[in-house]
Amino acid sequence: MSSSSNYYVSLLKLCCESQNQTQAKKLHCLILKTITHPETFLLNNLISTYSKLGNLAYAHRVFDHIPQSNLFSWNAILSIYSKLGRLSQMQQIFDLMPFRDGASWNLAISDYANYGSSTDVVGVYKLMLKDAAMNLNQITFSTMLILCSNCQWMDLGRQIHGLILKFGFGSYVFVGSPFLDMYAKLGLIFDAKGYYDEMPERNVAWDG
Repeated sequence: MSSSSNYYVSLLKLCCESQNQTQAKKLHCLILKTITHPETFLLNNLISTYSKLGNLAYAHRVFDHIPQSNLFSWNAILSIYSKLGRLSQMQQIFDLMPFRDGASWNLAISDYANYGSSTDVVGVYKLMLKDAAMNLNQITFSTMLILCSNCQWMDLGRQIHGLILKFGFGSYVFVGSPFLDMYAKLGLIFDAKGYYDEMPERNVAWDG
């Protein structure tokens, strides 16, 4: 990565901190004038900058003109649609992605959890289990546990519990707290107390 790219990235960061979209656009023009072939790293940061400033049109314009987009490029544009709750556009981007990582899947799952139906969330989760189980992480499990808790889905919650233990995430407080909440809401106080007692780290108090 070149020094000029680092320089512009630091300036773009200041634009985000000050929420100065006008200055970001000026920097964008300057980048195009002074760098013949901007690095993907720099263009990705432009996408992120426009995303943080709420300018979807400019973010997508930069994305569409990246000569060599990478996973970060795709996740950056996917993140914009996810934050805006534009499910159909988000799904289109997700389907077009040549490759995905845990962040890609978690964005899709979280988007459907926040703006779609519970059935959609489970559908994406099951597809992830089928096609990309290696990308499951504590964020995935935490989101799904919260959904199971809100929807009173005991069977799916227990299945997720088994997978959490299988993948070695049982000791994570980030996962443990939603677990306790789910079991408590389902009326499984004994299960909740047993899981709490086995947690190596705790950020909640047990008042049972």
